Amino acid sequence: MEALVGVLGALFAAALVVGMTVRAIRAPRGQRARSAFGPLMGAGETYQELHTGQRGLHDSVIEAIAEQEQRPSRTDADDEPPPA
Repeated sequence: MEALVGVLGALFAAALVVGMTVRAIRAPRGQRARSAFGPLMGAGETYQELHTGQRGLHDSVIEAIAEQEQRPSRTDADDEPPPA
């Protein structure tokens, strides 16, 4: 039984290595590390979200961009004359 668990663990690790290698080879130059480790980082972020109960970085960035689009910055109104 222990040997079966060891073999399954080794197969899982090999599948991860092969998948990351294929993603790295197919990715455009300059984005290979991000492409290869992206799914692993996403899994880590999801684990952290479930473990801590807080939103992850990706969700926080999307929310910040949405808030910024709803509220114009002060520099957007600089061209308009002040209200009387």
